[in-house]
Amino acid sequence: MKKITAFLVALGATFILSACGGGETKEGISETENSKSEKDQSEQGKLEKFEGTVEHVHGLGYTDVDGVTFASHEGLKIYREGQWWESPHHKNDYMGFNAVKGGMYVSGHPGETSDLPNPVGLQRGRVGEEGLDHLGFRGESDFHLLGVGYKNEAVYLLNDRPDEELEKGFYRSFDKGETFEPFRAENLPEDLFQLAVHPTREKVVAAAAKTGVFLSEDAGETFKRISEKGQASGLTFTENSLYFGLLQNGAAFKKYGLSSEEMETVPLPEFGEDAVLYSALSPGEDVIVIYTMNGSSYSTEDEGATWKQFLEEGTVTR
Repeated sequence: MKKITAFLVALGATFILSACGGGETKEGISETENSKSEKDQSEQGKLEKFEGTVEHVHGLGYTDVDGVTFASHEGLKIYREGQWWESPHHKNDYMGFNAVKGGMYVSGHPGETSDLPNPVGLQRGRVGEEGLDHLGFRGESDFHLLGVGYKNEAVYLLNDRPDEELEKGFYRSFDKGETFEPFRAENLPEDLFQLAVHPTREKVVAAAAKTGVFLSEDAGETFKRISEKGQASGLTFTENSLYFGLLQNGAAFKKYGLSSEEMETVPLPEFGEDAVLYSALSPGEDVIVIYTMNGSSYSTEDEGATWKQFLEEGTVTR
């Protein structure tokens, strides 16, 4: 587990404020690295059939297209119903990626064929459509630590260096990124990996840190630790719960009741020396998807009793 811990700590170190088992099945593996030209001519926009590798993922979730979207180093990849697709748009390296009901909020760096400035600042768009709405900070800021509510689109972020619009520190927006105001983040530790925002309650935000999961119900003014100590990751809210990964002596996946404050353990697949990096739940809250430190991905429809693998160390499976 030392390798996993070092990996997660290295990711979390980017955001230091002082410097700023269930059952499992899997299907056949395709080793082809070329994208096919088949098109998905759905109302959600054109998607291209994809085969190859999905690497350097910095987030996942359910967006404006059916299936779960992965923000990879080379653009947006989509898995649904046993097939892999990719968006012909947005072939950028999104270091900050948040899925919302109608699309996505992103931050990061432009791809080789993009005319976006570097860094891209904060952008809003749709996976199945070309074009992005520029919300600011172009050519100035790259927000790795970015959380957005799935339905309310409340934005929370850490600006780790001053720019023309914001000083260094934590900021929130309740008008879809049009304006920002600072928040105190009292009791929040320095080594942070991720932020997540409740889908409908804009003042509820969680942070994954080296020392556990921290929750705020007053718009980020104060936080309290709700988990045991350990490297936290994989935050995702539902209406009534918060799911997260926790690495102690081994990897675990937890479900915290927001009203009951009760903690449940969700069984993980038998994936050996690995850990949950990101997680997402389908809009109907009936499917859980996890992406792991070793670059694999699994889904469950029965709260972890059984898992299906569809990405194996970066290689897509069917």
